[in-house]
Amino acid sequence: MAKAISNNLAGRVPPQNTQAEQAVLCTCLDSETALSVVTAILSQNDFYRPDHRIIFAAILELMTLRSPVDIITVSDLLSKRGELEQVGGTTYLSQLSDLPIIRTNAAEYASIVRQKAMLRRIIESLDDVIKLSYDGEQEANNLVDIAIKRLSDMRENPAGSGFETIHEILKRTLQEISDISRGKKERTAIHTGFPMLDKATGGFRPGSLIIVAARPAMGKSAFVINLATNASIMFGTHVAFFSLEMSKTEIGNRILASRSSVSTYALQNADIKENDWNQISSALAVLSPAPFYIDDRSGINTIEMMAKCRQLKNEGKLGLIIIDYMQLMSSAGSRSSGNRQQEISEISRALKIMAKELEVPVIALSQLSRGAEYREDRRPLLADLRDSGAIEQDADMVIFIYRDKYYDTSAEKPEIEDAEIILAKNRQGATKTVMMKWQARKTLFFEPDLPASPDESQAPRDSIHATLPADYQDIPDFDIPAENGGN
Repeated sequence: MAKAISNNLAGRVPPQNTQAEQAVLCTCLDSETALSVVTAILSQNDFYRPDHRIIFAAILELMTLRSPVDIITVSDLLSKRGELEQVGGTTYLSQLSDLPIIRTNAAEYASIVRQKAMLRRIIESLDDVIKLSYDGEQEANNLVDIAIKRLSDMRENPAGSGFETIHEILKRTLQEISDISRGKKERTAIHTGFPMLDKATGGFRPGSLIIVAARPAMGKSAFVINLATNASIMFGTHVAFFSLEMSKTEIGNRILASRSSVSTYALQNADIKENDWNQISSALAVLSPAPFYIDDRSGINTIEMMAKCRQLKNEGKLGLIIIDYMQLMSSAGSRSSGNRQQEISEISRALKIMAKELEVPVIALSQLSRGAEYREDRRPLLADLRDSGAIEQDADMVIFIYRDKYYDTSAEKPEIEDAEIILAKNRQGATKTVMMKWQARKTLFFEPDLPASPDESQAPRDSIHATLPADYQDIPDFDIPAENGGN
């Protein structure tokens, strides 16, 4: 069967466009301006026909030597190399130069050649993967990683338009500032639903990488879940949440607890009291329409994550990416290297590239080393970021979470504690600390001037299903034990 597939592919002509290749060479031989445009788009290997590759290589060499490029100079160079007859001699070069084409369309002709070249490379790459699949020596998941990585490496950056003059950049920037100041446009930034934090950060800008770090059990997962919930509910932000540690159910329980009066413990153990149902139904009515997407597969790598996020982006369903957390990710490029520091560096860099290419903020959680544990002031420092200094380098913003009561084991902790959200690095503004409150029972962070919970008004038990979203109305009531207020 493998032989049949190979023969089938061998009998087909690979994607190519001879007329576009000829048009490109014609513009290069006739226009210095077109030559500059074409050489910024194409390389020698983008041409399908061998004679066209030879001609373009000669053109590139003359351009490098700062020599004129025309029929005579190209013919002379090819003659010296003994390659003139291979390309059809001066007759073919003359035919190229005389083609009836529009010289100002050089970029369009070059783009056609480039697209055909990419299609050929896709075929070649996947053909290699097919051969490896038939060999059976690689694990299936490894082959998927290889295929995705090769295709991703080939993909052209849609925003990669190359150089742009400072005049055009400033003109666009000032127009945006003018529109924002006149109320015609809102600044593109993701708001967290924490007003003081948003004021300190200016919101999370598209293309930025934000690192949230803290010691274990300090509340970093709860913080980003609260943030994501706020962004999706209050501002309609489409959130892609990758949880490599907690399951979707556990995250769901935390979100429900943070928006109701029911504790996470009660939800996890189905210990629901009669008066809790009103809060649950109210929370569901708010949460159900939220554009919040959760993927809880463990071990996902940066290539797979990029592919999934790009799909959401193409569907218009991506505004913010959150990863919990970096040290549980794997990097397709260094899976077997054994150097964890190098792997984390590659993951950090890949996340920054993801933020820029998808034009959305990426929030990644990170562990901290034990360095802070041995200092008198245990507040984290940038040097405490675990595994790699590249995390600090790649990040546009680094946020630490610190609770002083975390280290107090002498007494029972209060229901609501002080929490410090420390902006240790902020490329968009000043570094500072934003004070918040932490309620462990509900895994909830909130700012002191804002209520920790929604209004806890009571409603009769028989009215609960009337307020539930339609999709939940067929869920039967939990049996409530008599000691909890049931019948």
